[in-house]
Amino acid sequence: MACAAKITIKAILVGYKGGFDNVATLVDVGGGTGGAVAEIVKLYPSIKGINFDLPHVVATAPVYHGVSHVGSSDCVKILKNCRKAILESSGKVIILDVVLEPNGDGMFDDTGLTKDNGDGPIFSI
Repeated sequence: MACAAKITIKAILVGYKGGFDNVATLVDVGGGTGGAVAEIVKLYPSIKGINFDLPHVVATAPVYHGVSHVGSSDCVKILKNCRKAILESSGKVIILDVVLEPNGDGMFDDTGLTKDNGDGPIFSI
């Protein structure tokens, strides 16, 4: 997953340009060792990054400037708490995941990224 994150985060930062403007805190739920949130914080240093994953995963996470590692096992609970904590007028929940084709031979076959603001896709790569 860390290898996939390195590739996809670059595409996200290009395709979602400005999408992290005015973000104060960013929580990466299931963020592994924190590489993706670290790349976002590197580009947007005013963001407080939180990498959330299983305790044994974050225990091996490297130190990244501006990123805190939090270990727990209930991602549904943390997502619900994130939703409660964000402001209705300016907060957002961004879900990024890789969708694999059932007949694909490799992890990146037919992989794409789409950003949707609720009115339909804004960009696709």
